[in-house]
Amino acid sequence: MRAFLLACLMVACSRAESGDIERGRALVADRTQSLCLLCHALTAAGDPNHGNLAPPLDAAAARLSAPALRERIADMRRFNPATVMPPFRSTDGLRDVAPAWAGRPALTEQQLDDLVAYLGTLSK
Repeated sequence: MRAFLLACLMVACSRAESGDIERGRALVADRTQSLCLLCHALTAAGDPNHGNLAPPLDAAAARLSAPALRERIADMRRFNPATVMPPFRSTDGLRDVAPAWAGRPALTEQQLDDLVAYLGTLSK
């Protein structure tokens, strides 16, 4: 079991390293796809054009490892069933989904890797 968990962690770490920082930056800024800035600010200093409902993204990136950050973006419901954060890599249990998005996750695996790569730069 320990070997299995270690292998999973290594895969998750290598996935985060495969992300593209610039694509991630563009994705965070894209309010039509990632929606990050509707609820989050990039930094604790905030920005009037960013959300203030959720923790700043630099704080989340500083507090969480890349694999943990990736898991939360993929489906925060696993950590907080009452979250309002959309599950970006899951379609399970969703309702009232627009027909164009029915059965489709909001982000691809590559986009998730790109987001994590970019968010990792915010904590430095």
